Amino acid sequence: MVDPYLYEESLVLKNKLDIKNEKILDRIEAEQSRVNIMLLHEKGFQNFSPDGLREIHRFPFGDIYEWAGQYRIINIEKKEKLLAGRSVWYSNKDRIEEDLNDAFQWLKNAHWEGIGREQFVHQITRLFPVIWQVHPFRKGNTRTVAMMINFFVEYHGYYVDQELMAANAGYVRDSFVMASLDQFSEFEHLERIMLGVVCDEPVDYSVGSLGKSVRTLEKY
Repeated sequence: MVDPYLYEESLVLKNKLDIKNEKILDRIEAEQSRVNIMLLHEKGFQNFSPDGLREIHRFPFGDIYEWAGQYRIINIEKKEKLLAGRSVWYSNKDRIEEDLNDAFQWLKNAHWEGIGREQFVHQITRLFPVIWQVHPFRKGNTRTVAMMINFFVEYHGYYVDQELMAANAGYVRDSFVMASLDQFSEFEHLERIMLGVVCDEPVDYSVGSLGKSVRTLEKY
């Protein structure tokens, strides 16, 4: 099937800057999205819904892609080294809206008040992978879901170790993969990460503190 998101006879995503070199596009996208994510964080966010997820995606990627904040119009699969080249089963393009509505309803219905940090982390590591597995956008799903987790954690009175999260982005994505295998899902990897990321007190980003945080995560 022809991928309408790509330039003809290319693996490069069509973009507003008309960049046709994949490495250059990836670098500019990463830099631009990082800046826009910081701006969104300063603005604040409390819309934990499918529309909110679309807003988060649109904010960092809107300067690069016309389809930022829009649900994908093709089915996708991604070969995962963790799964010996197989793909997680993502939502069919025709079920994205329905699956997201269900996932956010489960998030809304969960009991969040009066629980401790460990139970809070336990719940988000069971509910946010369901949102991630829908994979509603052509690209940028993990960053979008991770950003919503950050906002959700802070909304409930906790703090997020942003440096720890960023320094272990690959591990974070792998943990989402392992938590999205339906009856074979393994949640402990994501839960360990989030227990290190979700804090009761503001995070000290001094060099010594950051080094300690990264080492703590790597031993899992």
